[in-house]
Amino acid sequence: MALNSASTLMNVAWDQQKTLTGFNPVAQGADAVSLSVSPALTGATPANIVFAEQRTLSAGGSYTYDLTTGLTDFLGTAINLTRIFAVIVTSSTGTVVFAPGATNGLEWFLGGTSPTISIPAGAGFLFTTPTHQTVSGTDKTLTLSSSAGATYKIAFLGGQ
Repeated sequence: MALNSASTLMNVAWDQQKTLTGFNPVAQGADAVSLSVSPALTGATPANIVFAEQRTLSAGGSYTYDLTTGLTDFLGTAINLTRIFAVIVTSSTGTVVFAPGATNGLEWFLGGTSPTISIPAGAGFLFTTPTHQTVSGTDKTLTLSSSAGATYKIAFLGGQ
């Protein structure tokens, strides 16, 4: 599989105004915070694999992603990641909890095996980095769970 572009872009923009009686409004902005990361598409450690899916969890349900086995791309090709550059999770219904897996958890940016990120319905979470995190036999699983049930989408940008 060849990627045409692996650029990840996130942009949050704003401007603010405050009404002052007898004076012109005070304005601040337009301002923005942007993030654009473009991992290498060639070389020794390229970002060359995308995995994405939508999944529904029942109440109390969970699903564990093993990044080294059991994943397939949209063309049905087996994916066995050796590195990961980005993950995005969005929830359309219910709250989804993102965490390292219970066994061989991928700690990555979470900094341990027990931190979690709760993603409520209508929200999303994105983490990306220009350098990869190595995926190995002891650092390879991520779990999504929901106490009340949820539907979410997830995508990984990685390499093999």
